Amino acid sequence: SHCSTMDNGSKNESFSAGITAGADSSNDINPTTDKKGKILGTITPELRAFYDHHNVGGVDDLLRENEFSATSATVRFIRLNPRFDKEEVLSCLRGELEDGGPQPTPIPWLDDRLGFYAVPGTFNLSKSLLFRSGRIYGMDVSSGAAVAVLLSNQYDDHHSGKSDLAFTETSEPLRVLDLCCAPGLKLCTIADALSEMKLPSVVLGVDVSERRICLCKNIVKKYHIDCETSGRSYDGHDLQSQVQHDGEEVRIRLYCEDGTTFGTGPVPELVFDSKVAEDEHCSAGKRKRMNKSARSRERKRLRQMAALDVAEERDENNETKNCQDQNSDSSVNVKLFDRVLVDAECSTDGSLKHVQQRLLKEKMKASSQLAGNPTLTDTSQLNKLVDLQKRLILSGFKLLKPGGILVYSTCSLSEAQNEGVVSWLLGKHSKEASVIPVSFSFPAATKGEDAMIHPGSIPGTVRFQPSFGGTAENGIFDQNAMYGGGFFLSKIRKKKSNSK
Repeated sequence: SHCSTMDNGSKNESFSAGITAGADSSNDINPTTDKKGKILGTITPELRAFYDHHNVGGVDDLLRENEFSATSATVRFIRLNPRFDKEEVLSCLRGELEDGGPQPTPIPWLDDRLGFYAVPGTFNLSKSLLFRSGRIYGMDVSSGAAVAVLLSNQYDDHHSGKSDLAFTETSEPLRVLDLCCAPGLKLCTIADALSEMKLPSVVLGVDVSERRICLCKNIVKKYHIDCETSGRSYDGHDLQSQVQHDGEEVRIRLYCEDGTTFGTGPVPELVFDSKVAEDEHCSAGKRKRMNKSARSRERKRLRQMAALDVAEERDENNETKNCQDQNSDSSVNVKLFDRVLVDAECSTDGSLKHVQQRLLKEKMKASSQLAGNPTLTDTSQLNKLVDLQKRLILSGFKLLKPGGILVYSTCSLSEAQNEGVVSWLLGKHSKEASVIPVSFSFPAATKGEDAMIHPGSIPGTVRFQPSFGGTAENGIFDQNAMYGGGFFLSKIRKKKSNSK
């Protein structure tokens, strides 16, 4: 077993529900203590009304002194790196978990080829040798659903069952865009899935923040480049031949650009290309940092690689010359994409772990024992956020090839940020855009009043109810533990030019 040899280092719903901001809430904010730990405060009436409207209970547990995993959350999610042996990794993972507790459990409603598993909420990912050595990712399973819907048609309501690949044969590499890519986990999942499908592809990630794109670059390097953590069994000269094979199959490129304008302004500056990084990894040897000449060589090659994403030259009538896919918008100056994922910035109210961290941080900065989410409950802040989301989904749709697929998702429960944004796009592009209905077939997930996955208000869209983890008895997770955070997704097709 390699278990002992792994590297030790390494988003307002202007929601009042009859409650005003200045209402007396003195009965709500007295800290108390019970078996789950001291209550440090409570959420604002507006935020409580929002969660009540969406049938989310247990939110008071988000403001307890104890860790989130020590309250009612019993589960977290991990994804296996497919370049390592599955059974060996699972065996090592069982060894890292507590004896007598739940064992790694595959997600019943999601294609197991994506490699998602539920593990106990007490599992400390950052201390895990499997995590530090690149054998597992920490990623919410609902985010995996967005990637699955983007790349496969097996979740389409009218799927025939003949094939789960949503692609046709083409001589050109498939082009996939992750428009809000940081921190990079969905980007890596896309690249891994395409590699497993053996589809020559180019996967582009875009994020406006230098800090976030740097994080994304580090994650891609860890799971796709570094020979110690990526799962590639190469060293010395063997590395080069392996790199050439893998690099030609799926290429990853990163741009630090504004997603609302990407591909419509000046030629974007490429900050990372997996082939360039692989070649540098080959030549660096034991050298940990790039020297001046290596950095200069990298910048030159990145400029060359960026030219591969630029649309073909236009003639004097501003029409594309010799271009297989005519750009429907003359302002677009990059090659169009077969698939676009817009996992938009949102108020993050569906991700309960993020909600807790934000609320506790807010509590530490203020003397009040009330904590809220003004991005969600303040009308002006919400409107500003929704405007950003509309610009992001419109940008993604412009960058989509005719006949291509766009998935829009958020980790919010807000109708304004979800169905409101999708409805706006459908209205703006009524002749081109249509929803492809999707659903998940696991019966327990979608039936009954307490369904964890249910239809959105636009037919064919899907909502995930945030889960506090259910319970785990006799070493087995109950079914309500298997759905992760609150999430919304929709699948939209761009009509082909010659379609009627």
